[in-house]
Amino acid sequence: MILRLAFRNIINNGWRSLINVVVIAIVLIIMVWTQAMYYSWIRLAETQQKEWEYGGGMLRVKSYDPYDAFSLEDAHAPLSGVKLLLSNTGTRWAPVLLAPASIYPEGRMMSAVLKAMPTDQEVLKFPSHLLQAPDGDMVPVVIGQSMAKSSRLSEGDIFSIRVRDINGTFNAIDAIVKAVIFIPASSVDVGSVWMNYRTLNELRGLSSAASYIVMDEWPQHHLSSIETEHFRFIDKNEYFADLYQMLENERFQQVLMYALLVFLAMIAVFDTQALAVFKRRKEIGTLSALGFTKGKIALLFTLEGTLYTVGAIILTPILGFPLFWYFATTGFKIPAGYEDFGVQGFSETIRFRYPLNEIAAVFLIILLFTAVVSWLPTRKIAKLNPVDALRGKVN
Repeated sequence: MILRLAFRNIINNGWRSLINVVVIAIVLIIMVWTQAMYYSWIRLAETQQKEWEYGGGMLRVKSYDPYDAFSLEDAHAPLSGVKLLLSNTGTRWAPVLLAPASIYPEGRMMSAVLKAMPTDQEVLKFPSHLLQAPDGDMVPVVIGQSMAKSSRLSEGDIFSIRVRDINGTFNAIDAIVKAVIFIPASSVDVGSVWMNYRTLNELRGLSSAASYIVMDEWPQHHLSSIETEHFRFIDKNEYFADLYQMLENERFQQVLMYALLVFLAMIAVFDTQALAVFKRRKEIGTLSALGFTKGKIALLFTLEGTLYTVGAIILTPILGFPLFWYFATTGFKIPAGYEDFGVQGFSETIRFRYPLNEIAAVFLIILLFTAVVSWLPTRKIAKLNPVDALRGKVN
């Protein structure tokens, strides 16, 4: 009965109720859009890195620290001690070898990282079939679009590479850009020059060495706890630590924006309910005379305020459908130039995916906030004398 009465009162309020519902719905649309943007960005960045660098799991040389450029010189270890282990996991794998180098495009000197993997690997999305062995004096290499832009190299250009072997002797070769490809994962593109796996081993004076090993699926037999003499397993949390930390930093700004939006919406609800308690004194007195307890009357006003949010939740997918559909199909196009910053996930159009569980949690929190804000003005009802209320007296 109280719920039916609360619903009827909202309908009788007419446009005042509609304004509250629309305001809250707009706030919810903005929150859903923001939530979807962050969620889709992180999922896209994870997908890109998995497809182009991490695979389903990674074994990395213990001496290699991605945050220490000087560790690249000794970031290699023979595969002989890990081949049997990987064969027992029943998963496909591919070694990747890294080496610091200097390149000389058009007479300019630039630092770069030489990277190599077998041409027949099927673990990563990288087109390794392009990394052919040298045919003559020229070593064919593949670079990404960001690297091509920073080095001003294009397909067919010839430049020199200087790299040092494990004994400290410098080797110089001439390379030709066989292809410039689009690489969405910035860590695979920026500052990277890709070449044939056997060729880089020869230049470094190595034999079947790797800096890290990628697998195409999560290894079985508890590979995550296995540590060999030279390699250790890199789990998802460690590999994506930078990405997750960036997300945490962005979440702080997201929470501040949410707080501001919710505050503005709750002010509208609070003002409406406070004014309702003030203007409907006679109605409150009548309900009290009819046998309604003060608790039930307070519940009536609380339900009225809460129903505003319920209506807004119903209205949100209706009003927001064109916006939600557009960004789910067309996507959010990253402004030109942002891909040069090397931020993960900022190289492709972000097509929104909507996390229903997170959105439902946000709706529930807003519903609870509305219930509390709607209840606050009703505290005066406990101090109200029913006789004075019937007479219209206001203290």
